[in-house]
Amino acid sequence: MGAGGVEKDDRLTRSGFVGQPLPAVIDRYDRLAPWYRFVEPSVLLRPGFRRQAVKRLGLQAGQRVLEIGCGTGRNLRFLREAVGAAGRVTGVDVSPGMLAQAEKTVVRHGWQNVRLIEQDASTLALDEPVDVVYFSLSYSVLPDRDAVLDRAWETVRSGGRLTIMDAHLPENLLGRLLGRPAEAIATAFPGDPYSEPWKDLARLSPHVQTERFQLGLYFLCSIRKP
Repeated sequence: MGAGGVEKDDRLTRSGFVGQPLPAVIDRYDRLAPWYRFVEPSVLLRPGFRRQAVKRLGLQAGQRVLEIGCGTGRNLRFLREAVGAAGRVTGVDVSPGMLAQAEKTVVRHGWQNVRLIEQDASTLALDEPVDVVYFSLSYSVLPDRDAVLDRAWETVRSGGRLTIMDAHLPENLLGRLLGRPAEAIATAFPGDPYSEPWKDLARLSPHVQTERFQLGLYFLCSIRKP
């Protein structure tokens, strides 16, 4: 899950969906943490989905990547494979329960170049810039997206990229059919099924690249820092 630093977000989406305040989000994900690996089918994540999404980042050996909202560490293996032993992977999350699960994975594999940080991402300060910042199914959870996005952009080095992978109900028949179920799921996994990160990224860069896949239900949108 991701982290943002306000007590309440009263912005409405076109459906009337309201984001949950940060303490509620933390509590929900702490409770979900032990079972999180079993819930991906409920949000239509097919096997191999995460690996393919990381592959689309185009990471190179030796690079530094930051995942905001790393959760239980479901992407850490793929990110580490992409940057190799000479690279560095940093995962940040505000849920101690989710990070505890991620830490088990890191310890079990003995990954020396993977660092986990428990912190609100809107106040995150790293000791060095990174080549890629990656949000994976976490951006739509953020109560304060603007603050987190600004801090993430500051963290990216010149020439680096910021990429968001998340779900979004398309404006077609499929999206209309899935609207009610998606909103019901969002009460269990706090997130906005109608978020449009590409519009938020356009505030930082006019050159937003967006790729949709899996029937248009998921997307990758990315910007590069001059």
